[in-house]
Amino acid sequence: MPAVSVVFPTFDQPQALAFALLGYQRQSFTDFEVVVADDGSDEATRAVIEEFRRTSAFPVKHVWQENRGFRKPRIVNEGVRASEGRLLVFSDGDCIPHRDFLRAHAEAVGPGAFATGASVVLGAEYCRTLTREAVRAGDYERQVGWGTRLAFLWTHAVRNGLGVLFGKTGRPKILGRNVSVDREVFYAINGFDENYDGFGKEDSDLRNRLRRHGARPVSLWTRAWVYHVDDSADPVRRVPRIPRTTNLEYYRRPDTPVRCENGLVKEGSGAGAPK
Repeated sequence: MPAVSVVFPTFDQPQALAFALLGYQRQSFTDFEVVVADDGSDEATRAVIEEFRRTSAFPVKHVWQENRGFRKPRIVNEGVRASEGRLLVFSDGDCIPHRDFLRAHAEAVGPGAFATGASVVLGAEYCRTLTREAVRAGDYERQVGWGTRLAFLWTHAVRNGLGVLFGKTGRPKILGRNVSVDREVFYAINGFDENYDGFGKEDSDLRNRLRRHGARPVSLWTRAWVYHVDDSADPVRRVPRIPRTTNLEYYRRPDTPVRCENGLVKEGSGAGAPK
């Protein structure tokens, strides 16, 4: 059983997905599995996953659901059910991890805790010419300037540090492409709320419920980074989504329960405990 399960959604970005999986092949921490939570991609994505299943030293699992618009909470919960690690690390299928990404999460997040980290946006021009060979060589890690590093330090030390110190539910700042949660805590709040149908606020909702549950927050904004690949890396593959809401009204509703009703474990499913 792996110590860490990486679960991330993907949708019709096979090139970016290959870059992400190559990034996990470079990890300094090796006791992990990857679960690709496929939100309705076609056979090009499946082919990439099968290729890495055959060639990667770490296990690669694949869960899939029909393309009916952006339904990240549902497919990520499905990925968690297929996973085995004590620590759940959530990212995106278009994000390449820093070499020490998993090590930082594994060393910082113990029982009853969760962590958030930072994201570097790779430019469109750079991504149009990015190759697998460049990813294997870690070239993407050299795309971080001092301005970005200082911004991460500000978010880590000031916004996150003071926010956590004063008990603000909205801190640490969360990016869904760089989060980790102790498995038992994730089950305790019943995972992602699947009523978030479409883009927006599902990650903030998860963070808020974790804080209210009493999970210990950890900021890894100066230690754990991912590199977001621009859509230009897959200029042909992307297809239009079914339009969805941004969930703001649902997110702002009063008396949000800590344990969501429509989440990881369904009533009467008999699957109420983590592995």
